[in-house]
Amino acid sequence: MGVEADLYLHTIDPLRYLSATDCRKCGFQDCGEWLEKLRQGRLRPEECPTLHPNQAYALGLVLSMDRILPRVEITHHPVAGLLGHHEINGPGIEAPVLVTGNAAITQEVMTAVLSTTTAPFHLLFLDTLGHTVDMAMIYGTFTARRLKEALEKSRLDSKVRHRDLILPGATLPLRSSMEQATGWQIHIGPLCVGELPLFLGEYWSRP
Repeated sequence: MGVEADLYLHTIDPLRYLSATDCRKCGFQDCGEWLEKLRQGRLRPEECPTLHPNQAYALGLVLSMDRILPRVEITHHPVAGLLGHHEINGPGIEAPVLVTGNAAITQEVMTAVLSTTTAPFHLLFLDTLGHTVDMAMIYGTFTARRLKEALEKSRLDSKVRHRDLILPGATLPLRSSMEQATGWQIHIGPLCVGELPLFLGEYWSRP
């Protein structure tokens, strides 16, 4: 067994998505106390009266994400997967567009997360020469130019009405240059793809 890749699960903070005021209304000192009871299995997210059902479902997923994500090993050399535009759950012109790199292990992990929802997405795999997003930022293979080329080649502008892209958290330093190069609005998502259900909240519909 090789060395497992760091999927950044430790960076997920569910408290960012909870309202302290609502937790106190339910008799808890703070949301941290409520969250700890969830982790212990003494409560269920669905018992919170203020969470949308999809948000409660997403929170439950994230708290068990270590069992959902596949175990992937660090590879000695980048292994490239699919490229270009792919449709998830029959997306229409209003569906969100997720962008990530074309590392095979990135795509394996992304597939595992997206399998937990019926929500539709447009998914764009950028040619990062098989590097994971964090490594692509180091080696300079996730760039504004490559994003522009991928958008033009996929003709996404003719497939969605909006001009919004959701990119991995590691790409934050490129946000301005990517917006200038593409003309699209860049929304920076979480560092860990396993946080996507909470990041998208009510949109994350249960299968």
